[in-house]
Amino acid sequence: MPEIRLKKSVDNADAVIHVLLLATSATLLVQIMGSSSDQVAHIGSPRANNVPYTLTSTSTAVQTLANRTTITRTSTPKMARDSEGRTYDEMHQTLHFGADGQQVDMVAYFVSDPVARTNIIWYNNAKIASVTHWQVPDVDAARQPKPQAGRPTQQQTREDLGVRTIAGIEAKGTRATGVIPVGDQGNDRPLTIVTENWTSTQYHIPLLTIIDDPRTGKRTDEVTEFQPGEPDPALFQIPKGYTVRERTAF
Repeated sequence: MPEIRLKKSVDNADAVIHVLLLATSATLLVQIMGSSSDQVAHIGSPRANNVPYTLTSTSTAVQTLANRTTITRTSTPKMARDSEGRTYDEMHQTLHFGADGQQVDMVAYFVSDPVARTNIIWYNNAKIASVTHWQVPDVDAARQPKPQAGRPTQQQTREDLGVRTIAGIEAKGTRATGVIPVGDQGNDRPLTIVTENWTSTQYHIPLLTIIDDPRTGKRTDEVTEFQPGEPDPALFQIPKGYTVRERTAF
């Protein structure tokens, strides 16, 4: 992201945040709606059985820079699903602006409603909510990964890790190890990416995901609180005081 120099004024900061929110909306939608690769899995993302629940997870990202400096970021997002298949997700991000590294903590709230065929996203830093109406009958088909012609096939192995208990729920674990060949991304050595997933055998949702990727660092998402049953309906509603902007996607 190019550096943005800000004057030390609330008005200028708010203006830049607003532009960034608009620019990152599409990216956040893709990230929250689920991964397009078996290498990456986000807690709460699988479309499975419409079993109602509310959960809180701890997300920790550790990145090691070239000078061996370590940056650690931790957040505690909440997620939920009701029996109609509506999902609620939170995504926490920390943005830095300008040479002085001004920090802004941003939370994106995302609601997907498969019955109404709408996706809604709003933020804690701006009183704007975006509502997208989907006209494509099979939205899931549009999310499937597209083959990339002319690129080397990634080598991948899978390992069964057995069964363990997470947040009081039985989970089955697997570990996938993928190797990106030399030259695939300009790399002069193979890149090994290890993804560990622990999925509830009863609720069919991931309870623990660990992704160790030398390009971005190590990320751990673990469910710490799990409550079965219908979530609070207010989670799926746009908060009062927000300006609603609607669009149609084909």
